[in-house]
Amino acid sequence: MLGNSQTILPLLLASTASFAIAWPALGRAADYKISGPHSHENLSIFLLHGHSADGPVPLTLEEALDKGAVKVHETGTVGELEIENLGAEGVLVHAGDIVKGGWQDRVVGATMIMKPKSGRLPVSVFCVESGRWSGRGAEDAEVFASAKAMMPSREAKLAMKARRDVGAVPPTASEPSAAGPIREPENELGTAGSAQEPDRRGDLPRDPRRAPERPVNPQAEVWRSVSEIQAALSGRLGSSVASATSETSLQLALENEKLAEAQKRYLVALEAAGETESDVVGYVFAINGKINSADIYASNALFRKLWPRLLKAAATEAIGVEKALPKTLEPTVAAVEEFLAAASAGKPSERPLIDGQRLETREADRVVDFVTLTASGDFVHRNVLARH
Repeated sequence: MLGNSQTILPLLLASTASFAIAWPALGRAADYKISGPHSHENLSIFLLHGHSADGPVPLTLEEALDKGAVKVHETGTVGELEIENLGAEGVLVHAGDIVKGGWQDRVVGATMIMKPKSGRLPVSVFCVESGRWSGRGAEDAEVFASAKAMMPSREAKLAMKARRDVGAVPPTASEPSAAGPIREPENELGTAGSAQEPDRRGDLPRDPRRAPERPVNPQAEVWRSVSEIQAALSGRLGSSVASATSETSLQLALENEKLAEAQKRYLVALEAAGETESDVVGYVFAINGKINSADIYASNALFRKLWPRLLKAAATEAIGVEKALPKTLEPTVAAVEEFLAAASAGKPSERPLIDGQRLETREADRVVDFVTLTASGDFVHRNVLARH
């Protein structure tokens, strides 16, 4: 269903000037418009229209791997890979990109830009294929061949973003493996320790209103999410999506033929909506009427490059959820506006990424907002995740 467009307040309100952290590109952008919802079954898409930056558009990691312009190297450490841009164009490594191969499939934790001829740089990742720790079939165990899919789970994305060093070399070592230490990431989104003091891992004090009683390991949460994704998809599709080649591989599960057929129905219904207008720079999606997340980019050209994979991931998440009647549960433009405004008003913090880039975070009770900025402060990507 196509809804009316409605102008909303700038995503950064004037009051944010008092915060220590600014959102440079978003602050300069014109007012955004929200159009939609565009709906199919239990998935509703709202498009965000606004200023689109000029200049060259980086390759996606998928494009760069397909062209041989990038190599993703195995390091023998679960939480770390090395990425090398061999080409003359910048490459966008996107949070949620799943890289296939190595000793186990991994997923990237934070969005960043690889400069041309970058050399080998360490990047924090998570395993999405528990159990395998060697080459798979005829694949080269030392490198990764493709990045065709994105993480289709809001819960997993929250767990990945919780690592306090996302984008850098992972922190503490724990269990050894035959090839080297397995590193367990730490969590800083108020999910460990006690209200009075840090826990034994040295995490920040938790928020007693929502924190569990014991520390949360983000990698364990990602593994749990992967298992839940596979179980949910298998249940909805009526047959297992796990691959006989590697039953725990999320990437291989996402290549399942029955899943591809189900995804296609969503793509046919919704993909064109994101490709019609030249000022679309992001989207918000809801499943069964409940707002899930948003992704916003510096330009329409970058959004369009990513849109098919973004939509496929959202559709996959919707397929795995028991469907409710969308006509009675579609969210409103006002609800989307409130979601984005709450994200902008959250408590700010910052952590470094590669090459002087940084990940800026705003935390609120019901939403977490993540923005990747270049070393010069230019906006790259904003990801807003609901906490429900």
